[in-house]
Amino acid sequence: MDLPSSLGWRMLMCASKTEALHPKLTPFVESGYAFGARRWISNLQVQAERFIYSTGINTSPSDSPISPEGRRSLAITAKRMVISFCSDVCNSTYHNWSSSNKTREKNMEVKTNKRRGDPGKPPGLHRTAGCTIELLSSHNRVFDYLRDIQNRPQWERISTNSIVHELATFSTGPDPRNCISVLAISRHNDILLLQECSTDETGSFVIFAPIEKADFQSLLCGVDQEIQLMPFGFYILPNVSGSILDGTLLTMVFQITVKNVSKKKAVEVATQIVKETLHKIIEAVN
Repeated sequence: MDLPSSLGWRMLMCASKTEALHPKLTPFVESGYAFGARRWISNLQVQAERFIYSTGINTSPSDSPISPEGRRSLAITAKRMVISFCSDVCNSTYHNWSSSNKTREKNMEVKTNKRRGDPGKPPGLHRTAGCTIELLSSHNRVFDYLRDIQNRPQWERISTNSIVHELATFSTGPDPRNCISVLAISRHNDILLLQECSTDETGSFVIFAPIEKADFQSLLCGVDQEIQLMPFGFYILPNVSGSILDGTLLTMVFQITVKNVSKKKAVEVATQIVKETLHKIIEAVN
């Protein structure tokens, strides 16, 4: 006999007042979307689906013909990429963010930090630039715009005047928008982009990193290897006003290796790319 069951959820959270939340993020955190039960349950659901689809237990009709070993290797590498991106976004005493704006634009303050020796990244000193802005469009609309490869030439500098197409893709859940893809850009024959898109009701992300063609072929064959990754991308959160979803909080992070240029120049380039990209996105979705 089947008996009814229920899941009880008790949430405990310790909050430090030593560093106040940014006003843009305070409503999102206080709403429970950031750390509440809704967030954790949604995340558990997405991760469970990702495991089932990445191992080939479940598949989607739109998936590329990739072996189970290839799916597994691509999924492992994409997970490392996402974890690295999330680490890059975080603030810490070791990776402290500082403002890079000489003339601060209203509602667009770009911050940077410097990183060296992070595991899984190319050697050398890296400069990271990031910015969070508010958009009027819903977080689903912004996510759909950014994940659509046909839109990339509109906002991505390296895709300008290029054709972007998928070399391989497979779903990581029943929602076809949750997927891992490898993209090719017509003007850059020597490099590919590994990309993962994921969404649920509490937030979404579009994260990508350049990879070499030889590494892509190895991953397709199921070879496990520690590919050096320099992730970029977006975290897309619903903007909360009281109990109402009101637009989007869009965070962009971009990285550049300090090589053959001064540290100052690297900061200027990274900052300019972030601002330029966000302006294009604002024009497209607002």
